[in-house]
Amino acid sequence: MKKLRGIYVTGTDTDVGKTRVVAAIARAWNGGTTIPTVVKFVQTGIPPGKEGDAQLAARLAGTRWAEPARFRAPADPWSAALAESRRPLRARELANALRTYPEPLVAEGSGGAAVPLNECESLSDVAVQLGLPALIVVGLRLGCINHAVLTISYLQARNLRVSGLVLVERWEPVTDAYRDDVRRALTRHAAVLGTIPFEPDPHRTITTAAPLFAPLLEEERPSITRS
Repeated sequence: MKKLRGIYVTGTDTDVGKTRVVAAIARAWNGGTTIPTVVKFVQTGIPPGKEGDAQLAARLAGTRWAEPARFRAPADPWSAALAESRRPLRARELANALRTYPEPLVAEGSGGAAVPLNECESLSDVAVQLGLPALIVVGLRLGCINHAVLTISYLQARNLRVSGLVLVERWEPVTDAYRDDVRRALTRHAAVLGTIPFEPDPHRTITTAAPLFAPLLEEERPSITRS
């Protein structure tokens, strides 16, 4: 068994706080001889030359970043590729590109776990190719329990191990009662690592959240699959 060499961060929806969680994980991992690489499987909706999610998270965490693919259209990667008359990406191709980056990888998906990469694959299939465990970001709002359970089921059906869930007060503070209800409902499906409270300042969010992930990153896990 070897130390965990990477993690795939996905979410219950778009705009649930994945990029800040990625930055917090990278901050927790960044130290000593370990320098994580923040990656975005596919960046969409941002033109060339502008800061994307991976670059933003890496800047906040003080680490390196990489971005194997980018499209201008603010859409799923399949639709964004077609909008530029380009061939849709394939999970194996992206995985091979990601294997060239220095490990450990903190990899961010786009939107939710089932966002299409092409006509038959989703972004989560890239994590399958790499053998990365998944961390699910749950945005605390009405419907999130259902979305989280469906996300867990989707990942498990692809034989992706779910390392845990993190609850995020993305849009506003929530009540203790609601937070407890969500935690109670989800704990039977996967480990809940903790809650990231509402905070407009991303730097404070990352400082607060980083300790949540330290135990996760210290676990011994198989290295990224090379075949």
